[in-house]
Amino acid sequence: MKEFGELLKAKRLAADKTLRELGAYVNFSVSYISDIEHGRKGVPDLETVRKMQEFLGVYDNSLVNLASKLRSKIPPELTQIFQERPQQVSELLYRLGDLPQEQLDEIYEKYGKRGPQ
Repeated sequence: MKEFGELLKAKRLAADKTLRELGAYVNFSVSYISDIEHGRKGVPDLETVRKMQEFLGVYDNSLVNLASKLRSKIPPELTQIFQERPQQVSELLYRLGDLPQEQLDEIYEKYGKRGPQ
């Protein structure tokens, strides 16, 4: 999600707008906008992204296009887990990378697409 935040920041700076001004327009706190720009928060809902584009004078639809692409890749419930427990998720993914394929296959069979069976 950092990619969206970087683009948002570039567009905000190009429009010569502050975090405070953007946050006030979309009803987000300064810290929340900053978290989005630094990849600590996920992509906001598309209506909010449209409002951001409008405020920043972004006419090429680049923010909405990127937000749509990113939001379609990650289910909202996973995004929420990442946001609520980033350290635990990072540690888990790191440890999964060290497991042999056989163990990964066993985990997937047990906890695959629908969770524990």
